[in-house]
Amino acid sequence: MKKNSESEARQQILDAALVLFAQKGYAATTVREIVDAVGITAPSLYYYFGSKEGLYLDLVQTHGAQIDLALQSYVHTSESAKIRVKDLVDKIFLQVINDKDFFRLMFSMYYGPSQGAPYYDFISYHVKIHAAIKTVIEEGIASREFQPGNSGYITWVIRGVVQLAMEEQIKDDREKIDRPRLQRILDIILDRLEQPPSP
Repeated sequence: MKKNSESEARQQILDAALVLFAQKGYAATTVREIVDAVGITAPSLYYYFGSKEGLYLDLVQTHGAQIDLALQSYVHTSESAKIRVKDLVDKIFLQVINDKDFFRLMFSMYYGPSQGAPYYDFISYHVKIHAAIKTVIEEGIASREFQPGNSGYITWVIRGVVQLAMEEQIKDDREKIDRPRLQRILDIILDRLEQPPSP
């Protein structure tokens, strides 16, 4: 089998598994359902991933790496702290919009039972997102763009809004906080953090 076709077949298995895991859960999804969705045989899945568990770990590691890339793409710029917070949140939020099935799976595994799936450290992404937002808040306080305050509490306020927006994005049966609405909510929060103009 050529490298290109091997790579395509492998990706098709990952894509099909993600949809099924997100819709049905890890435990309820069988290897047969995955291979039937792709139109291959079970030995092909085992050839690429070794097992259902190996497929799951490869899948969550691959998609999780995209969150890391989104966070790493944020760099300190000369923009105001307010703009940097909004840009950082937007990068995270875009990742959710573009990878809804993975976030559905991640939330179900993080908040629900393990379903017999191999352990994966989903909490690390919450920690990284929290730390990235807190860093910008602290920079804004240090530069006197924001009023003095507890950066941890401020971060939790922003994280709460972001978490709600993320959860609404992965649900199909409710009004959503979209990108413009999320940015407007952040404006309301951050405008109140900014230092009042000098008299």
